Amino acid sequence: MAARTPLKLNSGNPKEMSTTDLNNIKSRMAYLYFTDPSVTLSVVGSSGSLDAITDTRTQAGASTTHVSSFRSAAQTPNVSTVTVTYDKITEATASLGAPADTSNIRFPIWQDSGNIRAMTLQEMYDTFVGSAIDTIVAAQPYKIHTSTSAPSGYTNVSGTAVFSDTRANTAAYTAGGIGETLDQPTTITNYYLHRKNGDSVSYSSRPMYITSTNHLKEYTEAEFDAILKEVIRYTTVNLASNKLRFYIGGSGTTCGTGMANTKLNSSTYQQRYVNTNDYRTQEFPAGSVTTANTYYLKARKV
Repeated sequence: MAARTPLKLNSGNPKEMSTTDLNNIKSRMAYLYFTDPSVTLSVVGSSGSLDAITDTRTQAGASTTHVSSFRSAAQTPNVSTVTVTYDKITEATASLGAPADTSNIRFPIWQDSGNIRAMTLQEMYDTFVGSAIDTIVAAQPYKIHTSTSAPSGYTNVSGTAVFSDTRANTAAYTAGGIGETLDQPTTITNYYLHRKNGDSVSYSSRPMYITSTNHLKEYTEAEFDAILKEVIRYTTVNLASNKLRFYIGGSGTTCGTGMANTKLNSSTYQQRYVNTNDYRTQEFPAGSVTTANTYYLKARKV
């Protein structure tokens, strides 16, 4: 099969659509998908279907105490790493059957060497779908953002963060507090999931179809919308090489901001004299901030 050029009504006569008309239909198809997506992401408590990601931070080492002297830095336990796993994004696909081609005349007409034919379902795919899904992917169907307040054109999916970057709160560790609680974190950044609303696109022209009485008629907006929406929702779930899927990392369109996992890169050795029978030491997180990993939500056509 191949892409076809649908016919539109022009001053009472059929005429091939222009490239502008076709691109407009593909943009309308993408918009209709955003109004009712068939591949969706949601936020769950755990065991999401997308790859898990980890936040790491340093925590203090265990404190020491001695009755006559301070233990050396070498004798004092080192700081260690705390790892928290997040797997809060899950993907779901709607269960859909292939769009019906009623009496083989449901879809737009095209001209074949002077003959008028109705497009097949495969020709609908070849004509409209690939470009429409490219548009959907490029538009970032979902976006990671650092606030529950959605970016322009998006709606917040959940008030639960899909990832939190934490670091040791250095201000919470003091020599006078030895032995300090080992893990005293502070949250640096929370990341939230948002869904694209879609930007409305109007038809420049609508194609024609063959009626059950073998007449040619222009689709109404509602009629053609229903067809485009059914086709694009099915293909994003089921059509090989045109399915829409989401991933953490890898190739594809980056959806929103990267989720940075930062941590401190060093430690400091501290002493506390309590009394003649109590000499204490402990190592605290310290140093510069480094980025251990940055995770990206990706959308791609597969």
